[in-house]
Amino acid sequence: MLKIFVQAPGISAPETHVFNFTSPTAPRAEADAIKDALSKAIQQAKTGGAVPAAPGGSASSAAMAIASAVSSGPQAGASQEGIYDDEKLQSDINLQQSLLKADSQLSKTFMESLRTKPDSITNTQFTSQFWSSRIHLLRAHAIEKSQTRGSYNVLASIRPESKDNALKLSISKEQIQLIFNQHAIVRRAYDENVPKMNESEFWVKFFQSRLFKKLKGERITEADPTNPVLDKYLQVDDEAERAKRLMGAHIPHIIDIEGNEENHSQRKGNQPDFTMRPASNDRVPIIRTLNALSEKLLSQVAPNDVDPSLPIGVDEETYNTLALQDLRDENADDRIILNIKDQSHISTTEEDT
Repeated sequence: MLKIFVQAPGISAPETHVFNFTSPTAPRAEADAIKDALSKAIQQAKTGGAVPAAPGGSASSAAMAIASAVSSGPQAGASQEGIYDDEKLQSDINLQQSLLKADSQLSKTFMESLRTKPDSITNTQFTSQFWSSRIHLLRAHAIEKSQTRGSYNVLASIRPESKDNALKLSISKEQIQLIFNQHAIVRRAYDENVPKMNESEFWVKFFQSRLFKKLKGERITEADPTNPVLDKYLQVDDEAERAKRLMGAHIPHIIDIEGNEENHSQRKGNQPDFTMRPASNDRVPIIRTLNALSEKLLSQVAPNDVDPSLPIGVDEETYNTLALQDLRDENADDRIILNIKDQSHISTTEEDT
């Protein structure tokens, strides 16, 4: 499937076109051929070349189509176009000033060139000529400014500091929001107990509780202090939460190993090694905890090595590699029939034997 957004001049809402390729042999090849043709058309439009207009459309429509087809939606396509367009980069004064502040050597070169320019060249002409040869620097700086820090294991980064012979812990609002996003049980505990207790008191009890050690991946011991308010959240069924996340994710059945649990259960016979057994609610191994947290963090990151136009799940080549031969339909016999006119000299009878 190929989804294309077309936005004509003067129209705010883009028009959506969905193309389904039903070739029984190579639908992906047909989709790639169409996408390559659109890519060439948009490239010619950017360089000022002549682009053949499609029936019922215009050359600018084809350019806008391919610009949006490689992105996840019309808003994403518009933002990418704003970053990579040469004219917008060359006319963005704020971006140019930001780059000059960030690069002292470039700022020195700019001021020196401005001071020694001929009087016949105006400041506007000089600025245009200066940045026309440094579009790649503006583009790189625009991409750098558009990047934001991704999610991280916030609980592991929070450490108490010793001050005046006492342990003190500081936490920001951004870190609190990250804790809520990564650990839904903390948000639930917060909503159910605040404002019954003071917010500061809640966080003091949380960082001293067994729940904090569990979420951090540390093993809980009998010497750890108990807290009747927060210890009840240790009994939350982690497997149910994990199953809920898996239900929302798209996992091809051909590689869904966990889907075979009901047919290949290890509840009978020899138990697996203790490192592979599900831990109790109050004692969670660090490996399982960190793996679960890593799944949450990676699920929020868009992969940069995958074509967004590819189908969800495995591609055709991977599917054909993983598909079991015994489950495929039997192919019709494609044998060459050998016809022999005179078979008497090769046939035998009981009398001959």
